[in-house]
Amino acid sequence: MPETQSSLEKFLAYLQTQASQAPSGWAGSVWFILRIGEDCAGICTSDILRPRRFLGQMAAAPPVPFGCTGFRPDLTDDLNPARHYIAFVFVGFWLPAPLAVAVLYAWEVAGWVRYGGSWSSKDVASGQLGIRHGQTVRSLGPAVLPGLAAGLGETAASPPQ
Repeated sequence: MPETQSSLEKFLAYLQTQASQAPSGWAGSVWFILRIGEDCAGICTSDILRPRRFLGQMAAAPPVPFGCTGFRPDLTDDLNPARHYIAFVFVGFWLPAPLAVAVLYAWEVAGWVRYGGSWSSKDVASGQLGIRHGQTVRSLGPAVLPGLAAGLGETAASPPQ
């Protein structure tokens, strides 16, 4: 039976469900970010004091993968673009913009070393977008993210801001 929903549509439905389940206020925003960070990007904050395990989880396949159908090609360099995007939504939520951008480039440099000189401008673009969206979630709450993330779709009229 053919699949009727793209990976992006499944991802947006997931974000909508999580946003609707988030408690109100700051506590709900924190709950939402921690939940989507762990599910979609493997960011398990309880392991932060075990750096090898913590970083290994983020480099591995996430617990809730979505695939890549429906995502804009200029933001997709692997089989799960939601993982990288959500990792930087998480970073953008917690860190001021200059520090978040520094983390993005440090992560990409680490990947460049790890993968033998392979640099991903698509990951950088996705990360920059994720950082901006994370800052917006910090300001306005979880309900805004599904709409912002819809701009990750290949049918988006113009790149989202």
